[in-house]
Amino acid sequence: MNRRGNGFTLIELMIAMAVFAIAGVAVMRATTEHIRAMGIIEEMTMAGYVAENQLQLARLDTRWPPQPAEGETEMAKNRWKWVLEVLETEDAEFRMLKVTVRPVEEPERIVSTLQTFIGRQSAE
Repeated sequence: MNRRGNGFTLIELMIAMAVFAIAGVAVMRATTEHIRAMGIIEEMTMAGYVAENQLQLARLDTRWPPQPAEGETEMAKNRWKWVLEVLETEDAEFRMLKVTVRPVEEPERIVSTLQTFIGRQSAE
């Protein structure tokens, strides 16, 4: 007498469970990587804002030539150390301003570097 059930065999259930387990691990890895990448992007964005702010402040300064500076600031609940370098160019009427931003807790790690050029304002 041959009895055949209407359900799945034990082997079929084990294979299905293995497939779902592998898919679950892949989804968890992708989610973890996405969350980590979002943290890095947020950190780079905030450091970029700090660099932009310092370049704008340097551009508003009317002294010529601009002066190098450094300091610390807080943005997005993080402390940032910034350094403004003033580099000469071939044209004496222009200077390159370069801002480097690092976390205060990790002073060896540069998160953002931004540079621009400014010219001497003519007195009209």
